[in-house]
Amino acid sequence: MTSMRIVATMVAVLAVGCGDNKEPVVNDAAVDAPDLAIERGRYIMNNLGACTFCHTPLLPDGSRDNTKLLAGFNCFIDAAPPGTPANMLPPGVPDSAFGCLSSRNLTNHETGLKNATDQQIKDAIRNGNGVDGRKLIPVMPYWVFHNMTESDLDDVIAYMRTVPGVDNRIPPNQEPWLSINTNGPLATPVDPADIPLPMPGPNSASAMRGRYLSSMAGLCMDCHTPDRPPTVMGPTLFPQPIDPTLAFSGGRMFRKEDLGLVMPGFNYPAMIATRNLTTHATGLGGWTVDQIKRAISEGKDRDGNAVCAATHGSLISPYAALDPDDLTDIANYIASLPPVDHDTGTNCAGPAVP
Repeated sequence: MTSMRIVATMVAVLAVGCGDNKEPVVNDAAVDAPDLAIERGRYIMNNLGACTFCHTPLLPDGSRDNTKLLAGFNCFIDAAPPGTPANMLPPGVPDSAFGCLSSRNLTNHETGLKNATDQQIKDAIRNGNGVDGRKLIPVMPYWVFHNMTESDLDDVIAYMRTVPGVDNRIPPNQEPWLSINTNGPLATPVDPADIPLPMPGPNSASAMRGRYLSSMAGLCMDCHTPDRPPTVMGPTLFPQPIDPTLAFSGGRMFRKEDLGLVMPGFNYPAMIATRNLTTHATGLGGWTVDQIKRAISEGKDRDGNAVCAATHGSLISPYAALDPDDLTDIANYIASLPPVDHDTGTNCAGPAVP
């Protein structure tokens, strides 16, 4: 791991995904945390692991509601948005009663995790066992965080205990998610052997650190690895949502709303495919480390165009505040990924049509 040199400060977010540049905004993840363990946990949770992305609701302009930081997101994912055809719903069930998946209130309030023990929270983060006894739906990437080091997980818990409590009772998930919460299996943790090793080179030590940051404490591998093939029952969530044999080769599909791309006035594609990050010509072959760093932290591709991802360069990007050394390590890892031939398309609208 690189040494921590993080300072709780303002961070300028430089670009809006799929849109024009905006004025710099305050990084809402920053806190006054003189304790190094708490600061390390804040950084892992709010920047590297992007927990704020799923657990903090958005305002209509696409920015985070800072009054509810980490207080849960009601209907974070809606599998049946308004206007869903009746033949896509259970008989007699309106779209308003079906499809909502909400994220948990993580703050120190009775409606959050105030009464949960440290071990219960660790078990949820690492193994997908909810503090209320239910199984966590693997949209929560516990199967990635399972490989986080014990010391980093301890620091995450230390930070979580400092998060101000917010009274925000999150409603139960709707079907089809509710049945998974109650009766579903647990996703199998990613086997570290399935996480690609960097190709040999002068930056191998840095790349190995980037491997941990991007695939065990962070989520690059999660979002940039294809979904498993769908079944007649919908997306395959078990044993893992992703196909690790194609790690980092892109093509995982997301609805624009699920990525937080709700800024008014921008014509975002309805479905977005993540980019192939490997060194193949269909991915980032020929990109420099500095170009990869800019894409991660500023949301700009090597031609200067905004990438279509709210996690990179938008009003709610957690990666604009990555530690410079960590950003370099992650970029060195990506620049040394073995090539995988997987054309995900020339833009963010979806994979190429054969």
